[in-house]
Amino acid sequence: MNKKSYKNIVWETIILLIPFILYGIYKNGILIYNKDLINEGLIFKNIYITLISIVIKIIYDLIKYKKIIINYDLVYLILISMIIPYKTNILIYTIVLIISYILSKLIEKYFKCNQVCLIFLIIYLINGLITNNYSFNNLLEDKFTYSFSIFDILMGRSIGGISSTSILFSLISYIYLVNTLYYKKDIPLTINITYIILAFIYYLITKEDIIINSELIFSSIFIATLPKFTPYKERNQKIYGICIGILTFILYIIFNNIWVIYLSILIISLSMNIKIKKKKVTSA
Repeated sequence: MNKKSYKNIVWETIILLIPFILYGIYKNGILIYNKDLINEGLIFKNIYITLISIVIKIIYDLIKYKKIIINYDLVYLILISMIIPYKTNILIYTIVLIISYILSKLIEKYFKCNQVCLIFLIIYLINGLITNNYSFNNLLEDKFTYSFSIFDILMGRSIGGISSTSILFSLISYIYLVNTLYYKKDIPLTINITYIILAFIYYLITKEDIIINSELIFSSIFIATLPKFTPYKERNQKIYGICIGILTFILYIIFNNIWVIYLSILIISLSMNIKIKKKKVTSA
């Protein structure tokens, strides 16, 4: 792949993420403001967080390369800004992201794992420890209990990341991405199909509904498929997706929280990387 094609893929991905961010303004800004729970400045909290991520990338590039580099790191940082909980403290986010991003660049020389999931989990855990709040609820979801229509859920009114809850935009993005040559389309399918089958069996036994959620769909389409951290062979991609689906199901039963999809992706991406290294050592 030449540099021009690589940059085009990066920009295509970012363009696909814009509708999610705009809807995040509505769900986690306008709706909350209309209930007088925040002031005008906080309507665009998700935008501030995304801009912080972009600025960190620009500053890092200018310091290290003396110029701005358009690469997948920009996508990683934007994705992180989209999947964090609404109540994440902006100052904590900024400080931890800077440190985590620099550390991730250092450790990638020694082993590869999904950096989006790694940095997200670090931010999520440190913010939770400092603020004593691990919830993905926004202020409205804390205050009121809603019964949404199917359309509302598809649009993104469910609990999730600050800019990642729209199932409709996720599905539209997937339809577009499967028609591109570079996209690993089997991974989202195997993740979701595996999880849905297990969750349905679990529902038949326990009557507890843990079937699909918006965060699982979004992360399976945009984060679990990141080229740098996923297998190249189609067969291995399917195994990778199935493993994530199984592990997500197990972890969800244990922790009952939507962040488990990111832990699953991180673990599987890391474990597959270790297997690859062991294989290389043996063959040597």
